[in-house]
Amino acid sequence: MQATVRIPTEQPYRKLWDTFVYFENEQTTSEFLRNRYTESGFENVQKHVYQATPKFIFSIKQAREYYRAAEACDILTKPLLLYYGMMALSKALITSHDPDYPSTTSVLKHGLSTRKLKREEYAFADDEVRVQKDGIFHVLHKTLGGPPLENQQRFAMKELLAVIPELIPTYQRLYGQAKVGTLDILREEERRARWKLQRTFVAGCDKTRDELVDILNRYSGEETRFFYPEDGEEAGMFAVAVEGEDAGHPLILYDFSGRPHLRFPHGEDLLLPELTVHYMIMFVLGMLCRYETERWGEMILTFSSHDTFVINDFLNVSMRKFPNLILDQLCRERTIFYTPHHPH
Repeated sequence: MQATVRIPTEQPYRKLWDTFVYFENEQTTSEFLRNRYTESGFENVQKHVYQATPKFIFSIKQAREYYRAAEACDILTKPLLLYYGMMALSKALITSHDPDYPSTTSVLKHGLSTRKLKREEYAFADDEVRVQKDGIFHVLHKTLGGPPLENQQRFAMKELLAVIPELIPTYQRLYGQAKVGTLDILREEERRARWKLQRTFVAGCDKTRDELVDILNRYSGEETRFFYPEDGEEAGMFAVAVEGEDAGHPLILYDFSGRPHLRFPHGEDLLLPELTVHYMIMFVLGMLCRYETERWGEMILTFSSHDTFVINDFLNVSMRKFPNLILDQLCRERTIFYTPHHPH
């Protein structure tokens, strides 16, 4: 179970990057990597730490500069800067697991591809990303414990955008029901809780009450059981009783503020890590911005496509969320940077 740390700050994004300073210091980073490598059972730990420390530090520093530049620049070039910032953060995370990364040149490839020729009536929501057989994307996905993906497996932007909690209002305005919805968790006593979900969300995802319970049980540990309580439900809500440990349930995602959401798997039962989802979407936007400059400029600057709204929203959300998720992975705790409400 991941611990949660709540940090009050007037500037959450600034505070997030201030927290990364810990990983830009040689002494603290060496200590951090030494603990990780010792824990993983590596031999010659000191040698690995010596070689990996500068690589790790410069990845974080480079990421900081990419994100700083992305914040200051126009949307015309922002996706490319954010994508390279993501790559740099991903390299740091991978290095904390594998001191020898990159051991071959094949792991330096992107690991993803997009359609080479875009259709005339281009719609970003219908564009696809394809998984390649090797590259940094694969290493990141594996490091995150993601499920095996097939070579050339495709994902449409629409299905990836559908599971990002912070995009729910924009997504539903443009495309219909998102595959993620708010979840209220009420603790009744130790190891007993009640989960509450909006009926419209479950029905909009074409799930029945029984299917919801089946999915929750399928993804939970052996000692956790979901079932329907006998004491009825509130109007417009589904209530599900839980016995056992539910805090680390793989179907739960958290938004910036730490509020839990429940997401349904892609297709039948594919559960992609949140970082994987952000990475794939940003790759497509980065390629559009770099290689389809005219089309990208027309889309973004003339607002000729309603995709522009979800793209703009995603760029702002991802700029704030991706580094936070990487920090959570490095620290093995969920860090929530929030602005406290001052009484008037």
